[in-house]
Amino acid sequence: MRPLLKILVIEDDAILLEQITENINRIIVNFERADVEITVMEAATVSSALEMVRADGDIQAIVFSWDVSAQWKELQPGKKGKVDNNAAVLDTIKDIRPELPIYVLGDAERGLDIVNDTRAMESFFYRNDIITDPESILGYIINDFDDRNDTPFWTAYRKYVVEANDSWHTPGHSGGASFRNSPYINDFYQFFGRNVFVSDLSVSVDSLGSLSDSTHAIKRAQEAVAYTFEVHKTFFVTNGSSTSNKIVLQTLLRRGDKVIVDRNCHKSVHYGIVQSAALPVYLTSELNPQYGIFAPPSLENITRAIEENPDARLLVLTGCTYDGLLIDLKQVVDKAHEKGIKVFIDEAWFAYASFHPLFRPYSAIAAGADYITHSAHKVVSAFSQASYIHINDPDFNADFFKEIYNIYVSTSPKYQLIASLDVCRKQLEMEGYKILDGLLKNVADLKQQVSRFNRIRILGPEDFSGMFEHFKADNMGHDPLKILIDVSALEYSNHEIHRYLMDEVGLEIEKFTHSTLLVLLTLGGQRSKIVRLYNALKKLDEGKASLVRTRQKNKLPQNMPPIELACLPAEAFFGEREAIPWQEAEGRIATGLVTPYPPGIPLLVPGQYIRGEHIAYLKALSSQKLTIQGSFDGDIYVLVEEEAKPA
Repeated sequence: MRPLLKILVIEDDAILLEQITENINRIIVNFERADVEITVMEAATVSSALEMVRADGDIQAIVFSWDVSAQWKELQPGKKGKVDNNAAVLDTIKDIRPELPIYVLGDAERGLDIVNDTRAMESFFYRNDIITDPESILGYIINDFDDRNDTPFWTAYRKYVVEANDSWHTPGHSGGASFRNSPYINDFYQFFGRNVFVSDLSVSVDSLGSLSDSTHAIKRAQEAVAYTFEVHKTFFVTNGSSTSNKIVLQTLLRRGDKVIVDRNCHKSVHYGIVQSAALPVYLTSELNPQYGIFAPPSLENITRAIEENPDARLLVLTGCTYDGLLIDLKQVVDKAHEKGIKVFIDEAWFAYASFHPLFRPYSAIAAGADYITHSAHKVVSAFSQASYIHINDPDFNADFFKEIYNIYVSTSPKYQLIASLDVCRKQLEMEGYKILDGLLKNVADLKQQVSRFNRIRILGPEDFSGMFEHFKADNMGHDPLKILIDVSALEYSNHEIHRYLMDEVGLEIEKFTHSTLLVLLTLGGQRSKIVRLYNALKKLDEGKASLVRTRQKNKLPQNMPPIELACLPAEAFFGEREAIPWQEAEGRIATGLVTPYPPGIPLLVPGQYIRGEHIAYLKALSSQKLTIQGSFDGDIYVLVEEEAKPA
């Protein structure tokens, strides 16, 4: 299966259009590219061109004639003249697919004016060149295609492995020899295959580069990712976004620094605050107890925190919640930057945000956030533990960042993880839009079919608007690839439903609460998987599943008690601690995170003064078979009595 390079030519003069496409087709054979298939498509009108760009993700280049008739007025009503209209067309194409290169053909005399009128083109060519010297423009297009299609680390890595150099360095299995030649563990070798072992290399391979120092092929791969994601710098992390979050937080925060943080953030954010000894200002949790899901904090809540804490150094938010709720980050970033507050967005579950126009308005990068982390393994095509740190901060302290980075990154990173981050970028660059558009259409089909069910339904923006008062007012959105299924009307417990889907149907569900199932549709999503899911849901809806019926439906308490800090989280976390039953913890100071799942919001954080309402909340949860992280056999850790004095 070869990559497909489709070139779309936009020209409304039928004779010129035929000449251009014939000339390009005539010389395609001269390039003798066995590794890529090149084809040419034609568009004689703007509307047809835009429809083709939306519908065909295999289009990898646009050849646009600047002297087309001014038929694009619907794009910029009220404007006149070819230049204005044509510039609007190029902007519209880039709004759909910003990574798509556009090559403009026009009158050489007007070339400089055309460049001034649009920033959306890659290059300009004199129109007669396409007739007299078509090789020049095609060569340019193919070179750009090759650059976008390049994988600096993966290419060098694969070449080195294929050369089969004799290993006299770590790792100790020497290309798998210690596994392969053992009667006890050779099954491990046979299961994974030769390439896994011969590609497990040491950092002694200088030509591939150093992760900790960002050199050679690794450096070039990181630069390619930064270009694709349109950020200033990108760094690879091979032990997850939990580590990425801690690196960012410890780079930016010092002891006592104020940080405004969403209480619903991932626990790695809370631990990063502990490690940096910062002072958190927590935003209010927005929890819907009926479904056990939470929303991003309201814009009013965030604005109030910014106004009341103008001395805060950082604002930390989750860009896309586990359940797919999206915050309009542009408003937030602008408000924070007005006060000189940096913005860090944990966008672990939304790494594809920049690659489809439906998602881009909610992208942290598009919003101008200073720091963004992406779990490249969660929803796009990298190995587990592979993560990106993206940086757009004009005040970025590169030297100190590298110090913190080196605290966390291994001096013996797994090269397969680095290679997966490299090829992950390539896929997003070359076919991210195509894959995402197909997935969105599949979800729309599934929703249409499920809408006929009697008891099961898929939740959408209209439901979230009813759950959260600020959903519409704050221009929040929802990622439809996070398929949240309401099963509250079924006569089965969530545990019975989960068991049925796993044991009898073979469907592993990402997350479930007392009333919902969460299914993730990722870049590896396939239509056949959706059909199997639909079949299972249909049987459940029709009561054809062999399950134990129960009328009991658990519900979370309405409100999560607020956080009142008695001291810096770091002081409590590293202070002298003791374990006591949580029922006896009123009046004490917590030294660790206590987090009920679902919904996964910390009830207690280090340094928090434990009130009776926190104990009551835990009692309300105790009968619901929930996992409570931070509780050890019914005990939680608190500061020893003499240290437990509220501030």
